[in-house]
Amino acid sequence: MRGVVSILLMVALLFNSGCAIIEKETTNRGGYLDAVLDDHWMKADSKGMRALRAFAMQVSLARIASVSAKNDSDRQLLAIRIGALTKRFLPIYACAFDRNPLGVPGAENDPCFYYDSAMLDYSTGLFDLAMIALPVEDAKKLLNSATGAVINPINILELLSNLVQIGRDALKYGRVVGALYRDTVELEVQLWLATPAIDNRPPPFLVTEAHVAALREIYARRNDDMPAWLAVMAALRSQGLEPMPQPRFFVELGGLMRYLCNLITRDAAALETCKAGLPTTLRAPVAVLSPLSSIGIGNAGRAAGSGQPGSGTDTARPTRPGQHAEQPQPPPLMANATTDVEKTITVADGKKLQRMLCVTPSDGFDTATREQLKNFNRAVLSTDSNAIATDANLQKLRDAQRLYPDCTKAGFRNGLEVGLFARFEHTKTPMRQLLNTALAGAKLEVPSAPVAPVVIDTKTRNAIGNLAARFNLTGTDITRELYAKINPEN
Repeated sequence: MRGVVSILLMVALLFNSGCAIIEKETTNRGGYLDAVLDDHWMKADSKGMRALRAFAMQVSLARIASVSAKNDSDRQLLAIRIGALTKRFLPIYACAFDRNPLGVPGAENDPCFYYDSAMLDYSTGLFDLAMIALPVEDAKKLLNSATGAVINPINILELLSNLVQIGRDALKYGRVVGALYRDTVELEVQLWLATPAIDNRPPPFLVTEAHVAALREIYARRNDDMPAWLAVMAALRSQGLEPMPQPRFFVELGGLMRYLCNLITRDAAALETCKAGLPTTLRAPVAVLSPLSSIGIGNAGRAAGSGQPGSGTDTARPTRPGQHAEQPQPPPLMANATTDVEKTITVADGKKLQRMLCVTPSDGFDTATREQLKNFNRAVLSTDSNAIATDANLQKLRDAQRLYPDCTKAGFRNGLEVGLFARFEHTKTPMRQLLNTALAGAKLEVPSAPVAPVVIDTKTRNAIGNLAARFNLTGTDITRELYAKINPEN
């Protein structure tokens, strides 16, 4: 019955609500509901961002359901509905990363022209889930606003938006919604910060490290300054920019959903349905890339291209009608990993880190990589560890990679130099300024800064050698000993 009501609601919204809705339904990709969410919640134009926003809504409703006062039967029903809604989402997720779920030979990587139809079906399911997940009184208000004598689409859509994290009326809907909204804002911040490393869009839509530098600096303070986050993200939006979601964000949300399923019900059958297609852990998302079925969160995000595992290409063989396509395989991981974090790094990503660390790219954590990891950690973390031990450690490497993707082009010679320049790049005293101050203090010639992407050119190398000689040191590399001499804190 609720499903029928929700479908009738959608029809009523289109035909009984005036020109504004008809105009958005025919001119806005995603329709009227999408336009309302753009105005009130996380703005999303691309398929990937719309998919992420939709799945975050589902997780939010599951979170509300997990703390609602429901009996065992209602909780079992909730778990089953969540599992059914996840099945509706999987084709949307696949389409968002150009993995056409229809399985038609030759169309495996075609963009999904029917994306809006799939999203409409999914949004209907979200409405249905909201009816069950909410406390009784709020569910009645939702149903009454949808089926009253005079349908007001603005009210119902704004109410639905509130139920899925708008949080502007957190006191009315409980502190849970307000907390979910705050978490979603931080999710969007992380999306922006992760975008420069993967963005392949042409200007002016390309998001670069320069665009997000202010947001990264604010986020690095770790004081959770939400007003500042929102202001900077609004400024980025005003430039016509949008972040690009990565599969790992879907995997993290999926892992959270699995956790929430455990809070909703203990019934074995309902719990299995609730968790179907979801990752088993938040710690190592790569492990869930092997599909549980033809599509699953964590495996549909692999890009298409050359046919080699891990190369970002489609490995499916051509199929005849009625023949099942070969299942996509997860990308290979770096060999010789020693920590949980290292065990999540693919060969493709590992080679990028090696290139940044002045190491010849290979498919594993070899001796040279370990040595330069130690140098980098000495510069950034002040430790002698030669491993990537924590997520924060990996993030430091990613930050340096965005600044200096190629060690050779930048003119660095080792991970210590990369780490020092990356560590102080966005501080009041960048490494270049620290070096120039030391040169001036030693009455040595101060060379002009080279043109990017070069950081250390021949003149700078010679200056480093001259400065080292003043301290009775040898060589033209920046070493720990030289840094200790020019660091004003010492």
